[in-house]
Amino acid sequence: MGVENYDNAYRALSYVKEKAPYDPYIIVCDFKPALIAAIKAVFPNSAVQIDGFHVMQEVNNGIKRDLKNYRVNLYKVKVNELLELRSFINALQEQFKNNDNLSFNQLPVLKSIQSSYYGTRICKDVFNKLFFILTIQEPYSFFKALDIALNGLLRKHGEVLNEFCDSIYSKFPKRKFTIKGRTRVQGELLKKLKTLCLNFRKPLEEEATTFSKELNFLFLQPEKITPEIAVHLEKFLEQHPTLNEYREMTLMVGEIYRTPYELVDGHQIDVLMQKPTYSDKLNTAISTLKRHKNENIAFSDVFPKHPELSKACRTNTEWINIKVKAPFKTSFNRQRLDFIENRLKLQLGGEVRNFIN
Repeated sequence: MGVENYDNAYRALSYVKEKAPYDPYIIVCDFKPALIAAIKAVFPNSAVQIDGFHVMQEVNNGIKRDLKNYRVNLYKVKVNELLELRSFINALQEQFKNNDNLSFNQLPVLKSIQSSYYGTRICKDVFNKLFFILTIQEPYSFFKALDIALNGLLRKHGEVLNEFCDSIYSKFPKRKFTIKGRTRVQGELLKKLKTLCLNFRKPLEEEATTFSKELNFLFLQPEKITPEIAVHLEKFLEQHPTLNEYREMTLMVGEIYRTPYELVDGHQIDVLMQKPTYSDKLNTAISTLKRHKNENIAFSDVFPKHPELSKACRTNTEWINIKVKAPFKTSFNRQRLDFIENRLKLQLGGEVRNFIN
């Protein structure tokens, strides 16, 4: 039920009560404060139940914000470090295209790049060792200095730089050192520096993509966990142990809908605590759940008294919303009212009343 404010909700509900004058045992809705207040005013004898779908959606969306921040710190920051270094090398390439005899003072200054990733630290170290060599004009001095620098990098970083150094050495002149050979190796050096950044960045991006897919496992409730998924989830949490806290949080809230009615007391919501390390969105979600604790577990009082009620009414009525909306989404302006009523009866499998007329 879409409502703009309390007055709209109150008028709509009053109209429904006038046309169907009875009090339902339980009325299911989402977290809209205006709607909850209007339901309590118009139907004071009915219990108000927050749909389980929206309860889980509230906490899970808050968790997803934290996970997004975690992913940014884990991958995006590191990827951006390498991208920034690559952009600087692009600028150098453009300058050397116009003038291959640049002096050290004519080169752009490399901005301070945070090196939180070992790949960035290696790339920066390689670049710092080779940066001044790009400006050496005399061919013999250029190749001598480059050879010393490459050997030093190999001793320091080992196999990580084997491919990079081999590709540079393969471009060394076989006979004599010339200006033309220096210029060729100079250009190759810049290209290979970009490739080195890419070689460290590519696995990071692939890992970030896999991480985003596996994040969905955190939100699966026990009944949805297959043996295969269980293995993936266990491995994922071993790699990222700090995320266990969020896994336990979504399981704790989901426990409300797996527990027998008589044992539901809302302690799953009581144990949720706001933390300064959480995102504002997650802290707000926790606050919302606590504020509406009574509405979240209202079914625990109603269902034991009325066992004929469907269990789905306490967990997820969103599927009913989807079925109700479906006929209206398919060219409503071109359909007769009786056709829409028949579609609703078919999809909902129950009685449909028309209050429009």
